[in-house]
Amino acid sequence: MDRHASRVTRLRKSLGVAAKALHNAGPRNQQVWMQTLTYRGDNSAWRPEHISRYLDGLRRWHYARTGSKTVRYAWVAELQQRGVIHYHVVIWLAGGLTPPKPDTAWRRTDRRGLVHVEPPMWPHGMSNRLKARAPVAYLMKYASKVESKTVGSYPHGARIHGCGGLDDVGRSCRRWVLWPAYVQGNASVCDRFRPAPGGGYRNDETGELLLSEFAPTGGGFRSFIRVRHTPRRVDPSGPFSWLGDRPHVPA
Repeated sequence: MDRHASRVTRLRKSLGVAAKALHNAGPRNQQVWMQTLTYRGDNSAWRPEHISRYLDGLRRWHYARTGSKTVRYAWVAELQQRGVIHYHVVIWLAGGLTPPKPDTAWRRTDRRGLVHVEPPMWPHGMSNRLKARAPVAYLMKYASKVESKTVGSYPHGARIHGCGGLDDVGRSCRRWVLWPAYVQGNASVCDRFRPAPGGGYRNDETGELLLSEFAPTGGGFRSFIRVRHTPRRVDPSGPFSWLGDRPHVPA
């Protein structure tokens, strides 16, 4: 098993489902923006909290404009040709909202009518801001550039993708997509399977345990052998409408 390849597969599955769910959750007049966050130096300037602080700033701005801290966004990290990490972010906003350029200060007005100047959300280099015409395709374009042979070159500890603002349906679909096949074949998106101690997945609500179909053949967890076949209870109509005896996630 190549852990880098597994990481890339997880990235593409998670990001693809999340981006589609975030896009479909908005109204027809939503504004979708693409932002690129670039470092001015090399990877020695990178810190794992930088992307989180940018997102915190985005939520503060959104709260100042709308009164809500919930923002729909998804991002993917990419290595530039010079080997430095940078981030591609897509933000889904209500119609009429334009986010500030991340490397510039922005203004907010408090309840007393006083104007405050807030620092840039991305003080580490340059940024870009454009309207997105095909946001899901934009994100997946950069996700496709992340390969198992290059993902190990990212700074140690770097997250390579993320999202926020998913509703219950979106979170359920994303969770299901990331389960192994033997769990997917026995679960609907409303189930709550979690990794179980000692291996396999356990349903939090029912206690049902699905044992892993594979076991490691030695140390390092790089080589596995199939030890069992778990019967699938799959309805052929599709993964998000399975198992008629269980409740469905409401539309």
